[in-house]
Amino acid sequence: MKITTWFGRLDLDTGDIDPAVQTIEKLSSSDILTMPEVQPDLRACALGGGLFEDDVGYDRALREVAIDLVKDELKRRSGAEAELLQTIEALDDLNEVINRLDERLYEWSRLYREDRLRGKDLAESLVGEDVIGELARVDLDLRETRRSVERSLEATIGLMAPNLTDLAGPLLAARLISRAGSLKHLSEMPASTIQVMGAEKALFKHLKGKAPSPKHGMIYRHPAIMGTQKRFRGRAARALAAKLAIAARMDKYRGELDPDLKVALDKRIDEIRGRKNE
Repeated sequence: MKITTWFGRLDLDTGDIDPAVQTIEKLSSSDILTMPEVQPDLRACALGGGLFEDDVGYDRALREVAIDLVKDELKRRSGAEAELLQTIEALDDLNEVINRLDERLYEWSRLYREDRLRGKDLAESLVGEDVIGELARVDLDLRETRRSVERSLEATIGLMAPNLTDLAGPLLAARLISRAGSLKHLSEMPASTIQVMGAEKALFKHLKGKAPSPKHGMIYRHPAIMGTQKRFRGRAARALAAKLAIAARMDKYRGELDPDLKVALDKRIDEIRGRKNE
């Protein structure tokens, strides 16, 4: 049986080593899956095959490979994060363009139509007409593009930040990371900052004594807040922000989904909604 190790292709039956497969780029998950249930003593095999002179040489080479693997993983993650930030910015641009087109189509159509359709329904009803029909087709095509971008974003954020996605949903999770600048920056923020993220103008007015303290920012549209009575929303926002702060740190340093986090949030929100008196 042949297996791929970090130092090359090893024949378990003969002990022969093919060091041609020795670079990180050639190591694949399919190779790793061929590893037998009882892993052989790779150090002994490598030394016995004459690949290294002694333990020091083996340890030095292993360390270099491990460092290369970490560097590659960091590059992959930073690339994915940069891709995510561009995707959310593109989505915002698409939303702005589509909203402008919707308003233009509505104003234009009102010159000769009595119905009051809006948005996608209006665009679909205008397809086939002269110039305005071409604009309607552009609107519909942009809507399809927006949905494709949303699907791409949902797939990316689910892998990058599973706990944030589980708590906030893919779009809000992506917007939080985008607003913070990176997952690392978000993971370093206290819950109080996450709570009012997106409400900076209201916060500055409050600090100048010109407005009350904002209770929430972009997390306002989360069901935990929208579905809570207005007088309890501040408390719900604090609970949500606290869990989001924990989720960001878990995603940054562990990268594994913890379902108990959402369970704890749901339980806390139920407790808040169940209170009738402050």
